[in-house]
Amino acid sequence: MPSSLRSLLGPARRWGISDDGYRWEAVEAASSEELDSIAHAVDSVAEDEVYDWLAGPAADASPTVEYVAITCLTMAADHARHRLGIAERR
Repeated sequence: MPSSLRSLLGPARRWGISDDGYRWEAVEAASSEELDSIAHAVDSVAEDEVYDWLAGPAADASPTVEYVAITCLTMAADHARHRLGIAERR
């Protein structure tokens, strides 16, 4: 994992839920402040770095816990943006 993405580990611990149903429920139950935090979590780092890492060589290896959590965080962020009516990043 690139060191520049380590700041995503905190939000990923909370919102990077690997089960689609549980992640959906968590984002649906989130307050508007939490939705804003989720929606902008990935914005704290360069977008290209996140998606380049997720689509790079790490995608071909056995996924690490961090890889799965950050992947799921990006899905939670997309869901939160949808709930807030914010345009998708990608």
